[in-house]
Parts: sequence; structure tokens; C-alpha cells
Amino acid sequence: MEKLSDVIRKIALVEIGAISVVNKKVEEIVGKLEEEGKLAEKEGLKILSEVKNSVLDQKEGVEKKIEGILKKMNFVTRDELKAFKEELEEVKKEIEKLKGEGK
Repeated sequence: MEKLSDVIRKIALVEIGAISVVNKKVEEIVGKLEEEGKLAEKEGLKILSEVKNSVLDQKEGVEKKIEGILKKMNFVTRDELKAFKEELEEVKKEIEKLKGEGK
């Protein structure tokens, strides 16, 4: 049986993949319209910029959704794990320091 975290990861990858496909298709359409003279290059660049910004926003939205789901499931994020490791190292250093003072 698949782990829930793997399922969530796959869902995220599918969403991000779909967003990327839409972005690529828009680029193709804009390029074709520019070639046919139905769209000025400046307008095409503006549209592409808007689409790319939208894609980035959507990707961030997917990431935030996943983070929210993982938090509800009490999963630890990479940032939280990194912070915990840093705190643990500080505690280890403090223990070693106290051990040295006790001798």
C-alpha cells in the first residue's frame, strides 16, 4: 500500500505538471499569433509575462496547499526539520560545554 505522503506528492506533481503544460501551450499559441502577424511582439511578451506570473502563483498555491495538508497530518516540513537540527546542535554544544566545566 502506498504511503499517504507519496500520494500527496504525486498529486502535487500532477498539478504542477498540468500548470506547466498550460504555460507551454500558451507560449506556442502566442508564438504562432506573432508569426502570423495577429499579435505584436510587445503584446506577446506582455501576455507571456502575465501567464508566467500566474503559473508561479499557482505553483506557490499548490505548495501552500500541500504544506497545509502535511501540517494537519503532523508531518514536519524541511524548514522545521532544519531548525530542529540546528537547535539540537546548540543543545549538544551546551551539554559538552557543561561537561567540560564539571571536570
